[in-house]
Amino acid sequence: MSRPPRARAQILAAARQIVEREGAGALTFEELSRVSGLTRGGITYHFPTKDALLRGLLEHDLEQWRESEAACTPDDLPCPRQRELLGFIRSHTSQDDRRRRFVAGMLSAAVHRPELLDGCREEIRARFHDVAWTESALRAHLLRLAAVGLFWEDVFQIPSLPPPARARLVELLERLALDWAADEPDSTPCRKDTSA
Repeated sequence: MSRPPRARAQILAAARQIVEREGAGALTFEELSRVSGLTRGGITYHFPTKDALLRGLLEHDLEQWRESEAACTPDDLPCPRQRELLGFIRSHTSQDDRRRRFVAGMLSAAVHRPELLDGCREEIRARFHDVAWTESALRAHLLRLAAVGLFWEDVFQIPSLPPPARARLVELLERLALDWAADEPDSTPCRKDTSA
């Protein structure tokens, strides 16, 4: 007897809801069964252990981050470096309360089980493995780190800037992204040649 194809997605949605509401410590098979409406056996068919469930949640969250970044990436710029950098900045600086609650809820699990973040580590390695760390690439990375810093301020709810100043900072990051990403020489021209 096969399980319904939607059961895995139903389990992950219910688990995410529990983590957002109460943190990963409250994620038990009993609570998950209650929230998802599935039996414990139906849940353990897809996720035999809590560790497997937490990994599944993190993998699903990584997919959502990729989708968010893709949705935030402008398609009207000719320069791929500018598009990628703007997508990264916008996805990390968008204030999404559900994402914030989920990440905050997963922190204790990740601190106690650092190997849960192996998928995140691999994602970062894959993204940056072949980067030639030129000055322009370092400047672009500085902008990424600033966006990540704003994200973590949101997660911990310790903003260093009032909302209008934060908005201006995000605008500045985006302006610098357009300028700095266009400076990296490669086979894809990002600036019009005005010397002719």
